[in-house]
Amino acid sequence: MARKGYLANLFTVPPLIFKFQFHPEILSEKKGFEYREAPELGKWAFDKSVKAAGITGGSALARAAKVAGAALDDFKHFGSLLVATKAMDPTCGRPRTFALEFALDARARPDDPTTFDAARRGRIEPDLAVLRSFMNPTLDIPALLAGQPIWAKPPTCQLKLGDVELECVMNDLNIKITKFKPDLTPERAEVSLTLSEQTRSLSTVIDVLTRGVEVVGSYGRLSGEDVLQQIPGWGFVQDAFD
Repeated sequence: MARKGYLANLFTVPPLIFKFQFHPEILSEKKGFEYREAPELGKWAFDKSVKAAGITGGSALARAAKVAGAALDDFKHFGSLLVATKAMDPTCGRPRTFALEFALDARARPDDPTTFDAARRGRIEPDLAVLRSFMNPTLDIPALLAGQPIWAKPPTCQLKLGDVELECVMNDLNIKITKFKPDLTPERAEVSLTLSEQTRSLSTVIDVLTRGVEVVGSYGRLSGEDVLQQIPGWGFVQDAFD
C-alpha cells in the first residue's frame, strides 16, 4: 500500500488531520549544531598521560586503556598548537527544520475526475482551515489533563512524509490563492510552510533508534578498503609505500 503524507494532531479539540492532496513539490531539511571556541589552545606536554599513568586501582588492562586514551587526547591538542587555532567545543544542537511547498486544487484531476470530487466535494476551504489551525491556539487535551493553560499555544503537528515521521511545531505558513471560483471562494492554492522538530517527544526517540538501524544497514555497502581509508594517516602510508 502506497504511503500518504499527513500533518496531524489527534490531541486537540477538534482533532486535526491534514492529508496532502499531492506530493509536495519541495521538501527541504536543515539541521544545525552550535559550537564555541575552547578556552585555551592546550599544552606542549603529555600532562594527561602522566596523570592517567599515576592512577591506581582497577585491572592493568583498564589502566593501560586510560593511559592510551589520555595520550591520544594530548596528541589532539598538538593540532591546535601547530596551527595556533582554538578547537571548537560543541554546546547544543538546533532542531531539524523542514520547508515544504505543495498545492491544493478544488478542480477534478485529469487522471481521475471522480475520486477527488467525492473526497473533497470540490472545496479546499476545509484543508486550509486545518493548516491555519496549526498556527493558532487550540484546546490542548494534554494541557487540560496536566492542569495547565489549555488555550495558550498552537498545537504541535505530527509530520508523516515518506521516511520522515516526527512531531514538529509550525513556524511559518504562507497560503497563496492562485485561482478563485466565480463566488470568490478559493479553487487553487499554493502553500509553503516551515516546521521545526519538537525534540521533547516520543517520535524523536524512535527516529534516533531508526537512524541507528539504518546506519548499521549501510555497512553492507562498504568494503574493507573503505574502512581502512578512515584510519588517520592511511593515505600517507599508501603514498609512502606505493
